Amino acid sequence: MIVSKVPGFLKKKRLLDDAKLSAERCRDYGTMFLNTGALADALDFFLKAGDGPGLEQLKEIALQTGDAYLLERILQAQGLSAPELWEQAAAKAQALGKLTLARWAWERAGKSAPAECGDGELGKSDWQPLGGDHADRA
Repeated sequence: MIVSKVPGFLKKKRLLDDAKLSAERCRDYGTMFLNTGALADALDFFLKAGDGPGLEQLKEIALQTGDAYLLERILQAQGLSAPELWEQAAAKAQALGKLTLARWAWERAGKSAPAECGDGELGKSDWQPLGGDHADRA
């Protein structure tokens, strides 16, 4: 059965918790979420289905977009460390200006992040609460 409507949060949770949901249905939901760009949701369903091709497709997307979070979940599920994939994701994230993800991926590759990725700490000039300084409201 082809799934035709993207489920909301509660239905998605019920589906993922349903021990009787078939691998085929899980793949259908995974594909649907993938097609809508909801990659983490697609991953949840591909993992539940044990769908290797779906996981590989998501791994390629993670590498193309420098999505270190997605890559980590996939590699953990596959039981892989794959430093060469971490380096590839780090370089892509860095090229796309995703410096926090790049730094994270460089660390997982076992390498030092380039200086342009920063040291991982936000400076005071990098972040301000909404509405500016709230010190006078304390």
